[in-house]
Amino acid sequence: MPGPIMRGVAARRAGTGLRCSTVGLSSTVWFVIAVIALLIGAALLLIDSRRGSGAKDRKRWAAMRGWEFLDTDPVLPSRWRYGTIHQGGPGVARNLISGDVPTPDGPRMAYVFDHEQAGRLTSILVAVQLQEPLPAAVELRLPSAPLPDDAGLDLLQPVGERYAFVSDAAAVRPLLTPRLATAADALGDDVELLWGEESWVLATAPLGSSVERVQDLLADLAEFATALEQGLGVRLRKE
Repeated sequence: MPGPIMRGVAARRAGTGLRCSTVGLSSTVWFVIAVIALLIGAALLLIDSRRGSGAKDRKRWAAMRGWEFLDTDPVLPSRWRYGTIHQGGPGVARNLISGDVPTPDGPRMAYVFDHEQAGRLTSILVAVQLQEPLPAAVELRLPSAPLPDDAGLDLLQPVGERYAFVSDAAAVRPLLTPRLATAADALGDDVELLWGEESWVLATAPLGSSVERVQDLLADLAEFATALEQGLGVRLRKE
């Protein structure tokens, strides 16, 4: 029969084993929690850094051009109803810059912003104002783009590499000139969708597009606006 000393040693060993088991389990739980927290923190940091970088780039761009900068505008996207606005709702404009873009026909009002829909950023949206309102809405989509889900738009004809979907075929057909097709193709394959409605033309660019790419898109969209107005002038003269 073990003596008191041996019983004490056994008890201490038993107690130590129990404590080690408990500590081991606790360490595993805390390790898992720490890993999850680290991953969440890294993801949030990445998102914040991207958003912060985008905001800084836009602020720098606005300062260089003498444009205005706003962190958020919850009203501006509701000005339009076609294109990505119809697909995902007006949403919110983030990192918005606004000002005049020069064209041969004079300066035009323009906007560039990150478009947030349903709580997430979906695209970069560029808008350029027309000098005359359009008689109907027109969307130009690459074959890779999804078909419009607006029952008020019908397929009209190819325009360069894109397909035109319009709300009034008779009103829009005279606007779809060879110059317009060339201007639309110049926007690039990363711009799946551009459209015109009322006094605006708009185009989408992928998130993460460089400042240089968006600047080029802005200039190309201004040329597209000029080409569209040329067709509009021909139509008005015929009337």
